[in-house]
Amino acid sequence: MNVVKLSAVALALILGTSVQAKEKAPTIINQEIVIDAPIEKTWEILGPQFENAQVWASSIKHSEALDNESLNGSNCTSRACSISGMGEVKETLISYSNENHSLSYEVNEGMPNMVKYASNHWQLIDLGNGKTKLKMKIEMKTGGFMGWMMNGMMRKKMTKLSSEISEEFKYYVENGKPHPRKIKANKKS
Repeated sequence: MNVVKLSAVALALILGTSVQAKEKAPTIINQEIVIDAPIEKTWEILGPQFENAQVWASSIKHSEALDNESLNGSNCTSRACSISGMGEVKETLISYSNENHSLSYEVNEGMPNMVKYASNHWQLIDLGNGKTKLKMKIEMKTGGFMGWMMNGMMRKKMTKLSSEISEEFKYYVENGKPHPRKIKANKKS
C-alpha cells in the first residue's frame, strides 16, 4: 500500500514539475454583445464609472476605488472588488482610453494561487444608429500541477462569468437599472 501512495506522490511531483517547466499559452476567453445604446452613454458607465461595477454586476457584491490617481483621464487606477465565490480581489488599470472607448486591467491580488496572471480588456465599438458593440477579452495563465488540473474548470467558470457580466452590463446600459440577476444577488446579501 505504501508503494502505491509513494508512486502516486512521485507521479504528481513529476507531472507538476514538467507542467511548470513548460511556458503554457494563456487561456483566452472572448465575449461580444451588441448594446442598444450610443457609445457615449455606454462608455460613461464602463470607463468613468469603472470603480462602480457593483451597481450592475451580480457577481460583484462591493467595489470601490483604491486611489484618486488618473491613467489617461480615468477617475482611479485601481479598485477593490468583493466577488461572489472568489472573495476580495484588487484590480489595476493597465490601459484606459476615452478616445478609443477601451480599458484593460490586471487582477493583482485575490486570485487562487494556481492563477499566475489574469487580465480583462473591454473595447466598445460604435455601430451607428444608437448601437454599440462590447468586446471583452479575458486572459488567464495558470501554473503548477493544480493549475494544470483545474485549467478546464477555470475556463468554464470564467466563460460563464464573463457571459453573465456582459449580459448584465448590456441590461444596465439599456434600461438604467440592474439586471434581475443583480437584484436577486442583492437580496441574498
